[in-house]
Amino acid sequence: MNDETTKPKFIFNCTECGKCCERDVSVYIDDIRDWIEHGLMYTVLPVLSIVGEYGSVAMQLDKQTVDERTICALYDLENNSCTMGDNRPFSCRSFPLGYNGKNYIVVDMDCPGLGQGSMTAEKLTQMREIAVLDYKSKQQTQSVLPMLQALFVKQFSMESQKAMEKLSPDKRAELDKLLKEE
Repeated sequence: MNDETTKPKFIFNCTECGKCCERDVSVYIDDIRDWIEHGLMYTVLPVLSIVGEYGSVAMQLDKQTVDERTICALYDLENNSCTMGDNRPFSCRSFPLGYNGKNYIVVDMDCPGLGQGSMTAEKLTQMREIAVLDYKSKQQTQSVLPMLQALFVKQFSMESQKAMEKLSPDKRAELDKLLKEE
């Protein structure tokens, strides 16, 4: 019996279309921990970026443009799959299911896999667990990353200051001149 008061069931089966890989793919500290543990950091590091402004930064995967399609740099267009397999970022593993701290939500109602096939209780439980992990990891990363950024900026500033102090007056004047030209 399905009337207007009955909530529709969440049914999702990935169609491997890659549409979700066209969005900005967020990366969190737990993703990095997972990649280090599985020896995959070398694969991710070249396409990992810090975005945002000082004090409000995030990590995300770079994008590639192939045949006028802009998509995650880790997506293999030839095989229609992620090169990370089961080690995709948590935000990808739970997609299109999200969690906001209280409720599970569908983050992309246009996902072609929504409503496709059937959904087992085990698969739903697994997706919910990953959505919660994604949420918690996002919260942790958002609280730690700005502090790490500030520490790195402080360290780089101190190193730059030390290097400037070692310059002769002539070299310092030459550097000042170069900087003014830019």
